[in-house]
Amino acid sequence: MVKVFELNPAAISRMIPVDLAKLNEEPPSPIGNFDFHGCICGIASYSGQPPWELHNGGDELLHILAGECDFTLVANGTKESRTLHAGDVALVPRGHWHRTRATNGVTLLFMTPREGSQHSWADDPPADVVD
Repeated sequence: MVKVFELNPAAISRMIPVDLAKLNEEPPSPIGNFDFHGCICGIASYSGQPPWELHNGGDELLHILAGECDFTLVANGTKESRTLHAGDVALVPRGHWHRTRATNGVTLLFMTPREGSQHSWADDPPADVVD
């Protein structure tokens, strides 16, 4: 059975970003989660800063649907940062700590490997980065 998710601009504009500072658990995806080729997929709509993440099970895909976020990736012990805007697609390589910060809110489609993920709420990512 084919699943179709409405992600046009009007549907996305109805997704109100949650403030991560007011939560103590991951918010649900507005469209629910679904599996795709070993990944858990869904929509995240938030403001604030989630924890550092590292995925050893494969690469992660982030497609910015609305808003923007600052994206930081650690590669070879160095932090690389850039701003991701609506329409951007980021491919996060397996085994690298990364995080986003969305001061004014972001809505994104994520495809995250189901296995091998780690999270850290430390200010800096853990030192045992896998490159």
